[in-house]
Amino acid sequence: MDLNTADFEELLRLGVGQELYRGEEGRILLEDGGGFYTLMSDILDGETLLDRLRALRLPDFHLATVKSTDALRAMEREYGLTENHPCTQWVYCLPEPPAYPDCDIRPLSPEHAQQAGEQYHHNFDYVRERIAAGKMWGLFEDSALAGFIGVHTEGAIGMLEILPAYRKRGYGFALEAFLIGLQRKNGAIAYCHVIDGNEASVHLQQKLGMQKADLPAIWCWKKDEGIVQMT
Repeated sequence: MDLNTADFEELLRLGVGQELYRGEEGRILLEDGGGFYTLMSDILDGETLLDRLRALRLPDFHLATVKSTDALRAMEREYGLTENHPCTQWVYCLPEPPAYPDCDIRPLSPEHAQQAGEQYHHNFDYVRERIAAGKMWGLFEDSALAGFIGVHTEGAIGMLEILPAYRKRGYGFALEAFLIGLQRKNGAIAYCHVIDGNEASVHLQQKLGMQKADLPAIWCWKKDEGIVQMT
């Protein structure tokens, strides 16, 4: 598996994206999230990327993911993008999922949306949508929600949050190990993006046995889009 394009392959496997261009220099994909478009490319040279994009009939996209700083700067100039989150990409490639202690992990239900949304950057609408899609799971201690994790629309593992009273108990490891196993069981590529500077998450990925891709995944968008793109 090419670690650098694991995100592309999972997007296509899910059937929520299409490949618009493929060449020796890289690919361009588009995710349609019900009219909310995300552009993705691994073309590293910025001017080459812009040349290929200009030749395509693109809808107005809301987010983009590129794999180099040069591509980011080109996108900023061409499309007026002002915000970005540089991330590292991590992929699970081992034959067996990581083991974790027995604990109470189960799907979140709508009744948990408010509490989870408060923890996840107050992004209540997105949390409700992910719960409704069956893509969020919680770890419970004595029937109380201790933490949660989810799968983003494009297929990345993320949204990992442990409530303050339950931290330092290994619950983050347990939740991600659980979801890696579930993703593998369902035929999915288990991968995630870690925002630069989040050393705690980097340590967690290493402990889980995730492998780091050589290329980054840089999320970028316009400030007036009102987007909070978080892992």
